[in-house]
Amino acid sequence: MKAFMKRMISMAAIGAMTGALLAGCGNKDTAGGDKAEEVAVTMEQGSISMGEARLYAYVMKSQYESYYGSSIWDMEVEDGTTFGDSMKNMITEQLAQMIVLNSQAEDYGVSLSEEDNEAVEDYVENFKTNIGEDVMEKEGITEDDVRAVVQQSTLAGYVYQAMLDAEEVELTDEEKADAACIKVQHVLISTTDTTKKDAEGNNVDMTDEEKETYLAEQKAKAEEALARAKNGEDFKALADEYSSENAGFEFSFDKNGYDPVNMTSMVEPFYTAAWALGEGEISELVESQYGYHIIKCVSLNDEETTQASIKTFEDSKKAASLDEKLNKLMDEAAYTESDAWKEYKLTSEAAEDETGAETGETSEETGNSGNETETSAETETESETESES
Repeated sequence: MKAFMKRMISMAAIGAMTGALLAGCGNKDTAGGDKAEEVAVTMEQGSISMGEARLYAYVMKSQYESYYGSSIWDMEVEDGTTFGDSMKNMITEQLAQMIVLNSQAEDYGVSLSEEDNEAVEDYVENFKTNIGEDVMEKEGITEDDVRAVVQQSTLAGYVYQAMLDAEEVELTDEEKADAACIKVQHVLISTTDTTKKDAEGNNVDMTDEEKETYLAEQKAKAEEALARAKNGEDFKALADEYSSENAGFEFSFDKNGYDPVNMTSMVEPFYTAAWALGEGEISELVESQYGYHIIKCVSLNDEETTQASIKTFEDSKKAASLDEKLNKLMDEAAYTESDAWKEYKLTSEAAEDETGAETGETSEETGNSGNETETSAETETESETESES
């Protein structure tokens, strides 16, 4: 089972993306009527109604379709299993997780404040305005469903945080050593400015010959700055004279180049060279995609940043410990899906229209034109932004 909270959607944050939700991406065969009062998931600790489950699924479905298009649900992720099937299973587990967390609220003295409940009511009104009551009716979602889900998910988040705060962990000597952060200063002679102004004042790329000359000049400057630094000249004065704009002068980071205070990462050649230095030592020229770095180690243990790093390590270890306990609790907990929830499907609009045609429903009857263009799924990637150093 994956990390507990990575699979737990923060429904309290739905308000921030309400405006981006797509209207009308529902399941017609499970929406509306008395079905809204049926139970979707039942556990010893509590239950989730069909309306609440449909709301949860609606938000998930809309969010994914905004990235990947409506055809994502029919993609086969393994033999006989579509992405929609896989996501449906994950949603069911998330609903069960929410029930379990809510059941722990009293034990941890957690409850919603008057301010929380006022925010919930604001969200309900915003949801109705942005989504539309016609869509809510089609999806089988009521105001009470919205209210209940936001209350439960907000409370679940509070309970998780209370449980996390109560976790007690101790870092090993090795973990403490890994959390240590050094402090360095640096001079950067940039090699990235390979453009020039043309006769009309526009920026254009240098020719290959011009680039070669430019890079040679920058390396000569870097060697000159390094010689002056090794000769004992003021390092800050050298940075002011040679460093490119916004290069930064002083940095603190761990052995992986991560700065836990500013939440930035150094490029690999930079932090590897920095950690090879002794206190007070100056590096040779260190080349990266940004240019030539000259690094001076100020301290092998920047106390302030190290303490922040230790806290990050502790928080991570606490989360891992709590997730293990909650995963065990979830493995031991049993939930039952109602027939109505089992029948609920996450499919593309085209597949739903086809199903409607087979059962005798027309586009007009189901409220769909049948002309919606399917968008092919694209792969979303996460990019880690690295600092210029």
